[in-house]
Amino acid sequence: MKKISNFPQLIITLSFHLSVWLIERFSNIEKYQKKVDKLHELEKGMLGKDIAECLSKNKLRLVPGYESHDLKHVLLDYKMSPVDEIRMQAFMIGNGNISIPSLAIF
Repeated sequence: MKKISNFPQLIITLSFHLSVWLIERFSNIEKYQKKVDKLHELEKGMLGKDIAECLSKNKLRLVPGYESHDLKHVLLDYKMSPVDEIRMQAFMIGNGNISIPSLAIF
């Protein structure tokens, strides 16, 4: 029974990692990594540094078009995990920010 209850979590995790992988493959990651490097140089307690640390902690990268999305993760204290990504998308949809990616993830 435990394997069946873990199946939705497995699907969420695989979908999350596939989405991140696809976005990274079609983006100029080097340009965005330089931006994150600069954010790491900011003083502790600054939002930009918090975003950079959150990305690093979760072994994720800043990708084009998702800067404000990552900002919301930090501001709203949604972890950068598959389950919290679904929570984030529910927040986005609930606030009228409806997109194909948000509907697909939700």
